[in-house]
Amino acid sequence: MNDRRYITRIFIPALGILHLFNFASLAEQVQRCMGSDGLLPAAEYVRRLWDDTGLSMLDRIVECPSLFLWFSSDAVLVGGAWLGVALAVLAGIGIYSRVCFAAMFVLYASYIEVGGLLYSFQWDSLILETTFLAILLPCSGLFFCNWRRGADPLTAWLFRWLMVRLYLESGLAKLFWGPDTWATLDAMRRYYETAPIPTVLGWVAHALPESWHQFETGATLCIEILGSTLIFAGLACRRLAFVIFTAFQTAILLTANYGIFNYTSLALHLFLLTDADIAGVCRLVPSLRARFADISAEPLRPRWWVYPLSLVIVVFSLIEFLMLAGGQAIHTTRVGQWGRYIHATHISSRYHLFGPIDPIRYEMVFEASPDFQTWYEYEFPYKAGALDRPPPFVAPHHPRVDFRLWFERYPLRWGNAAMPYPDASAAPQALPSYVGKLAVQLLEEPNLALRHFVNDPLNGTKPADVRITFYHYRMTRRGAPESKERYWDREKVGTLYVDPNLGKEGRPTAVPQRTTVRP
Repeated sequence: MNDRRYITRIFIPALGILHLFNFASLAEQVQRCMGSDGLLPAAEYVRRLWDDTGLSMLDRIVECPSLFLWFSSDAVLVGGAWLGVALAVLAGIGIYSRVCFAAMFVLYASYIEVGGLLYSFQWDSLILETTFLAILLPCSGLFFCNWRRGADPLTAWLFRWLMVRLYLESGLAKLFWGPDTWATLDAMRRYYETAPIPTVLGWVAHALPESWHQFETGATLCIEILGSTLIFAGLACRRLAFVIFTAFQTAILLTANYGIFNYTSLALHLFLLTDADIAGVCRLVPSLRARFADISAEPLRPRWWVYPLSLVIVVFSLIEFLMLAGGQAIHTTRVGQWGRYIHATHISSRYHLFGPIDPIRYEMVFEASPDFQTWYEYEFPYKAGALDRPPPFVAPHHPRVDFRLWFERYPLRWGNAAMPYPDASAAPQALPSYVGKLAVQLLEEPNLALRHFVNDPLNGTKPADVRITFYHYRMTRRGAPESKERYWDREKVGTLYVDPNLGKEGRPTAVPQRTTVRP
């Protein structure tokens, strides 16, 4: 029955607004992240693919299904991001939404493929998969004129199928990958302190009693695993699922910053409702009562091409689930070979959010010295740094470098050195690629590196030496005497000096202990 006309009418602008924030965030960072002078240059990655004579054209396309495989100049990268902003605006105001969503799907997938580690998050996959499903929705036409049709039952089912996979896979990953934290009800006690970019409300929540954190942990498992069963259990259960999942996502976005992830999830929740649910609320407002008086009950069948696409989506998603649940062994099977091609399409993904929860928060702090003796810290805009700076609210903007550095938080260990470990030196090649590039830029071209920081403690002076100091960060508790107006305490656990001379002329890329100072 056609009872999703208004649901669809709300969803299309909502997804357009999400893409507006998404592409605007991309435009703000694209030059310094993947430009020719960025941390992970797209042109350099594409050049390596073309220089590899062992790859066929099909191999190159499967490895990098991106428009930038042929066009990867800085002007194209920046222009493409602003084109995405324009397409998002057009979709949001209801100008040929299907065309806009199809173009944004291809465009954003192209950035994901050349963005490397900085654009490899599950919420990038989620908004791509959501955008592909939006192509199946009725086109908005021009400014939603003559809007008579909503999502057909099969398309609405696919949106709900995506929600089931998102929550169920994430819940199962918590049990299978993090049994020492989730099954023991210990995860949420650690979560707020170790979230990649927490908010100030996350800092407040961290101080709640341990019994509350145990309840949160159990409730999270129940919501994701048991709550996902409500989605296909009838209209009344879907309404209950809408309330539960919406409260769940709201709590997450208030306490941590995950870019567009929570907002995309909230938009998906609309397909748990019907027009009657929207009308029931809006009829309480006199000015909206007449608008919702003509809810249609006419039969609505999917267009013929929706059926084969739906079959492809379901099959691909089942294979992705097998890739998630089957462990490493499945990657060597025929299913694993299929998974390589499925991944290249971006129309189905796997989700395993917050499996293991880390017990300790380590942070990398970049430091530079003008004289090899005095060291000054560089401050990132959003990641944990200054102890008295409140954890920020930044989503739906997604600061890629600040966020990704959380994944490189563990100090490098040489041999069996225990923590805290002695000072060490390493070549940039021994570090994650973008971390090594940032350290080299700070040492050799500080004007480029400073684009990622909010301060220049050397006031334009070129550093003589650069190092990365690792700290164990702990959240303070509000009102505790030792907090002293601070949100964090920290303890040094080691220092890594970045030495570009290592790794050259047969030299080792890492030295366990720093015993000399470069002249």
